[in-house]
Amino acid sequence: MYDDVIELIERARVAFPPFGNGVSQAAIDNAEATLGFELPHSYKWWLRNYGGGQIQGDIVYGLDEEGIGKPDIVELATMNNSSGLYGQKRLVFCMGNAENFVFNTETLDDGGEYEVLLHDITAGEEIRFAVSFTEFLQRRITEVV
Repeated sequence: MYDDVIELIERARVAFPPFGNGVSQAAIDNAEATLGFELPHSYKWWLRNYGGGQIQGDIVYGLDEEGIGKPDIVELATMNNSSGLYGQKRLVFCMGNAENFVFNTETLDDGGEYEVLLHDITAGEEIRFAVSFTEFLQRRITEVV
């Protein structure tokens, strides 16, 4: 199911850890309990297999299971919530220079996916970017690498 994504990541030499070096299911379960909602299925697959990384200069937030300062989606959500940014309906998972990518948590589909919105910070606009995290990876890697 994810073979095309794995191949694209390897071919484009995206700055993710080697396949299979992600986080534990327990870390994902803990993140979901802390956030108060389920993470998208394809994002959980990515967490289990990669755990975090970068697409060019864009930081794709994972989970800092070891507590060593890796970009952590739960910490980012906590900071955004305390600053009044994005609210409960948006979960930022990727940050670029002038844009952020967010899960629209109001749009959980039957496949366990949230749509991905591109938040253009300069223009102050959100536009639909992808129907799932997998599509986000495919599109973003193809665009910037």
